[in-house]
Parts: sequence; C-alpha cells; structure tokens
Amino acid sequence: MFVVSEILSVVFGGLVPGFLLGLLAFRVKSRWCPRCGAYTEPVHDADRR
Repeated sequence: MFVVSEILSVVFGGLVPGFLLGLLAFRVKSRWCPRCGAYTEPVHDADRR
C-alpha cells in the first residue's frame, strides 16, 4: 500500500506544476468584438485558408 501512495504522490507532484505552468502560459485572444459580438476570426476551418 505504501508503494501505491508513493507512486501517486510522484505522479501528482509532476502533474500539478505542469498544469499550473500551462495555465499561466495560456493566452486568451479576443475571439469576438466587444461592441457587436461578431466573431473576429473565421468560424469554419474552410474560411481560415
């Protein structure tokens, strides 16, 4: 039982800092106009080309 708790602590010890770094590195772009609410980026994949 001690081995399982040790493995879980190692796994979560690596996941938590990785999650926090990813959260802090994430940049939110404005995808819609704050005035009219229209999308500022193409909605469909075919429109992005």
